Amino acid sequence: MHVPSVSMGDEQIPEGTGVPHGRVISTRDPSEAKARTQELLSNVHSMRVLDRGAPFEARVAYQRLNGIGLMSSGYGPGVEISCAPPISIVTVNFVFGGTMLIDDGRADEPTAVADPHHAGVFCFPENVRMRWAPGLRQLMLTIDKPLLDRHLRNLLNEPLNAPLRFEPLVDLKRGGEGITAATATLRRALARCGRAGPPPVLAKEIEQGILTALLLGQRHNYTDRIFSPQPLPTPRVVRRVLELIHSSPDAAFTVADLAEFAGVSERSLHSAFRRQLGTSPMSYVRRHRLEQAREELLRSDPAEGTKVTDVALRHGFTHTGRFAAAYRARFGESPSATMRR
Repeated sequence: MHVPSVSMGDEQIPEGTGVPHGRVISTRDPSEAKARTQELLSNVHSMRVLDRGAPFEARVAYQRLNGIGLMSSGYGPGVEISCAPPISIVTVNFVFGGTMLIDDGRADEPTAVADPHHAGVFCFPENVRMRWAPGLRQLMLTIDKPLLDRHLRNLLNEPLNAPLRFEPLVDLKRGGEGITAATATLRRALARCGRAGPPPVLAKEIEQGILTALLLGQRHNYTDRIFSPQPLPTPRVVRRVLELIHSSPDAAFTVADLAEFAGVSERSLHSAFRRQLGTSPMSYVRRHRLEQAREELLRSDPAEGTKVTDVALRHGFTHTGRFAAAYRARFGESPSATMRR
């Protein structure tokens, strides 16, 4: 069966599809749907079916990867879902096949409308009410708040003095393309890697991409501080980071890890790498991973069943075509040619 999709920039999020390999809820009982969804998210909410005469059929699937997750859901008739703090996650809600009216506690009436071109972002500092149109389907990205707060502190290199709060709507065609692409990458990795999930290096890359895309791509109460000028660290900081990268070949480093180790903000570390090495911290890490992948390919025997795709995934490369292109640009030959030596 053909599955329609909504195109947003260079990425597509399939419309109406479930989460690959996720835990699935399928029921016609609204009470059971609410209770089992609460178990998956470890958060309490209420749900009211707006048209009792319409057939209710919940189809919910959820899969987690460390501190992030994806949930697909649809109920058939229109529903109203209300959430009250404390809630331990931040969500980005992509919707298909209808609209979602959002009341995020800032006014007496719904203040925003999520649709196929605008995703909703919720930090849940106050009560949130979502009114789903009949036939609406949702793909919801979930992020544990402590994980997002840590990433924000690394970007700022200073403590947070207030809870993080985003503007409620992401314009997916003007500024939200990075969030869409990062979510699509997560879904693709979950589909390819099965229930076991991606290997640690790849999982950290995906997590980093999602956190950075959301914090830099969607306006919030710390945006101006993130983009304010910061002093550059000393050359010694970059040397220490390079020593760490080369002394820990199996570590799944992210730029947040490196900045925390160096005791500077992510932006300051990025600027220092650009000034001293002409590249970014993660570009340097990926080049190092390419070299590690090459060493493994040189040791591998295709007759023993080793595949280039498996080597790429182990070293944090989720897109085989891009890995092959980067490998050829770096070493002048394809990964398969290296392995046939």
